[in-house]
Order: sequence, then C-alpha cells, then structure tokens
Amino acid sequence: MARKSRKQIQVVDHFPTESPMTVGYARLSVNDRVENHSIENQKKIISLWAEQHELPISKFYVDVGYSGSTFQRPAFQQLLQDISDGKIECVIVKDLSRVGRDHITVGYYIEEFFPLKNVRFVSVTDQFDTINGLTDQSSPKRSQIRISLTNVFNEQAAVDIKNKTAFALDMKAQRGMFIGPRAPFGYQKSEEKFGQIVPDSEAASIVQSIFKLFADGMGITAIVRYLNQNNIPTPIQYARSKGLTGNYDDGNGSCNSRSVKYILTNRTYTGVLVQGKEKRVVAGTHEPLVDIKTFDTIQKQLQSKTFHLSNSSQGTENILKGKVICGCCRGKMQRKRGTNHADWHFFTCNTNNRLGADKCTGMYVREEDIFSAIYHQLKLYIQEHFISSLQYDEEMARLKAKLDAQVEFRHAIAENPAMYYEQFVLGEINLDEFKVKQQKIRQAAEHQKAIELEIEECKQAYSRFSRLCKVRDKELPLSIIMSDINNIVVDSGRKIVVQWEQ
Repeated sequence: MARKSRKQIQVVDHFPTESPMTVGYARLSVNDRVENHSIENQKKIISLWAEQHELPISKFYVDVGYSGSTFQRPAFQQLLQDISDGKIECVIVKDLSRVGRDHITVGYYIEEFFPLKNVRFVSVTDQFDTINGLTDQSSPKRSQIRISLTNVFNEQAAVDIKNKTAFALDMKAQRGMFIGPRAPFGYQKSEEKFGQIVPDSEAASIVQSIFKLFADGMGITAIVRYLNQNNIPTPIQYARSKGLTGNYDDGNGSCNSRSVKYILTNRTYTGVLVQGKEKRVVAGTHEPLVDIKTFDTIQKQLQSKTFHLSNSSQGTENILKGKVICGCCRGKMQRKRGTNHADWHFFTCNTNNRLGADKCTGMYVREEDIFSAIYHQLKLYIQEHFISSLQYDEEMARLKAKLDAQVEFRHAIAENPAMYYEQFVLGEINLDEFKVKQQKIRQAAEHQKAIELEIEECKQAYSRFSRLCKVRDKELPLSIIMSDINNIVVDSGRKIVVQWEQ
C-alpha cells in the first residue's frame, strides 16, 4: 500500500448550487503544535461565526502540511480560482495567519484581490470583516492600517507559537508528565499512558548496579573500569541498540566518569522529575530505581570528595584547566602536585589508569614546560600576525570612509522607508515595484551592518594583538590570554603544541 502524503487537500469537486456561496478556509502547517490551530478547531470557529451571522458554510478548503510562508497551496489556489470564476461571495478564516505569514502578499489579497472580485472576507479572531472595513468607504484608511498592522503581527506568530508551546510543556511538567524527547537511561516511555516513564528492565539493572557499587565503597574511576571490562554498554550505545537515530555523540565508545557521575546525581532515579527551564520538581511521578535514603547518602559522599579535592590539592591557581589535551587519546589531562607535595605541578593523562593501556600511553608533562612552550610559541604567533599602529589606523580610516558612503547611499534610496508602503497601499506603485524597493532597502541595511561588523572585528583584532604583546613582554600575566588559546596538545615525546583561537 502506498504511503499517504502528509500534505492533503479537502476540496469538494462540485458546488451544491449555482449561486455564489460562503466558504471557509483552514490551514495546518507541519510545525503547528498549538491545539487551537487544529483543523477541527478552525472549522468550529468558522462555522459558529457563520451560523451567528446567518451565512451557512457551503464548503471548506483545507491545506494540511503547508507552511504559511508559501501561497502555492493546492486548496488555497483552488479557492482563488473559484473566486475568479465567480463561485464565491464570502471567505471566512479563523485568523489572518491561516491565509499566510507574508504581510505584503496577505495585504494584497485582502486589499486588492478580494475587493476586485466583490468577495467579502472575514477573519474571526481578528474581528475583521471587509463589509465593515475596506468596503466601508467612510473609513478606508482606518481599515487599511488595521490590516497592515494585523499582518505585521502575524509575522511574529512563530514566536508566539514557540512561547505557547513552552507554556504548554511547562504545564505538563507541573502535572508530573515527562516532556523530554528521550527517556533517561534506565527508563522508557510508557506505551499505555502518555507522558509517563516506566523502568526498562535491562537498563534499569545497570543503573542499580552503579548505585550499589558506589554505596559499597567503589569509587567512580573503579566503577568506570568495571563497566568497560565487562563490556557494559554506554547509555548512547544502549539507546542505539533499541533503535535510536539522530546526530548523537557516541564519544569514544567507552563508559566514562562523567556519565557515571551523572547517573549517581540524577534525581530521576528516586521517582522525581525535574524538568523545563523553570526546573519544575514533581515527586512520585514514576517508579524509583533507588531509594531516597541511599541517594542522599551518596550525594553527601560525592560532595565531601569534591570539597576535599578542591581544598587539599593545588596551592596555586590552575590557569590551564581544561586546556591541556593528550595527543594520544585526545582526553583532557589532569593537573597534579609534584612528589612529596613539592611546590611544582605536572599534567598527566588518566585514560591509561581508567580504561587500560590499550586506550592510551599515559603521557605526562611538567607545568613549567607548558608555560615555557606558550611564551615561545606566543612570540612566533605575534611575528606571524603582526599589526603595526600605522596599519591599524589606515585600515580603520578606510572602513570608516566606506561606512560613511554606505550610510549616505542608504539615506539616498529611502529617507522614509514607510513611504513606499503608503505608495503601495494608495496604488501609486504595484506589488512588484514595492518588493523591489523593499529589497534594495534591506540590502543597503545589511551592507551597512556588515561594514559595522568589519570595523568592530578590526578593533577587536588590534586589541587582542596589543594584549598578546603585553603578555609576551610580561607586562601582563599569562592568565590574561587563556581565552586566546583553544587547546594545548601534548604529543608523543612531550612535544607541546599551542593551538590558538582564530
């Protein structure tokens, strides 16, 4: 059986009568997630209004799966054709966004096309009816302004939908419903009850084993080694075995301390959900995998270990934290104090100890050697990217002259951008002419913004160069330029390569 397309049209082939009739138009895009945008709800709103105004609906035109940014929708095009054939006298929609989200094109249909064809147009929730608007010659200006503003607001509808969706998700989170795209490791989404998670027996046993091992006195590093030695799948590996698809980072394929610690500190395993930007906390939403007493005890142990490490290890600031990379396994190297707590430090790769000798050679390097390498390579970097004050002044003068010329040009083509829309509304220029003028204005603004960005980048580049020079001459501390360093790779033979931010 052929697969049915998501894009469907609901169009009646034959009109029930020969006389012009009242019709409804509804549209649902693929991205619509708000309940009041459903086709059923749109039809209800349209039908109720039509009934109240004694305008029986003869037919609905429906587009499903089409964005409001395009007007090449089958049902909408059929509607336009039937209007042109004189078969329709009134069109009713729930709101203007159902017609489209391009305010210029929507404005054309409402202000030009429908009046030309003597068709009444009604937008129910916008409280707009051309019988009291454009066709009311006592206040044409008022009605035109009203349409223009409404259509502009419709361009912000995507933001509104996003906010409404976020609100709906937050409400679900408050009710204890699971709103994540994928259940936490150890659970799966319930097939019987929407918004609920239930234990996945195989994965749940792994999670419970991790909690038990730690509670019995095994450290995180030892747990990682145990999981890898026993070929226990990582959460991502397990998810993929169950059919997970998508662009997820598999890491190096081995369990690591970060994922183990995440499991040990995740309150979800106590039957509590913490979700959303507001971090809504709802207890008793699902079956726990570990009791609260055990979980709380483990948290105290983890906090104690963290406090101990932060207060007993390093006597000086670790300005290289997260920057030193092992050239063998690409893992981050850890800073440690020298033998017998001497006043020196070194960096070492722990992958060898955690995962085995086949994963990494286990390199190390003294901290002072890294500092020496940074100063040496900093001098070479400055030589390669040298900028004199004269070069900087000349470049800034060139860019500012370019900006002044662009500003002058922009003012020349449009002192008052709103004037073009007024000309369009009054019929002094047609739609194509209006679009061309708008495009020129947009391009001029974009070009000006690009020049301004170029000026700012030039300023930042020279400021950065000046800062690097001051560090080279030791007028400023080395810590000042850590943000300018991407990574420091320690390769075989303890060769140190500084990778600068571009």
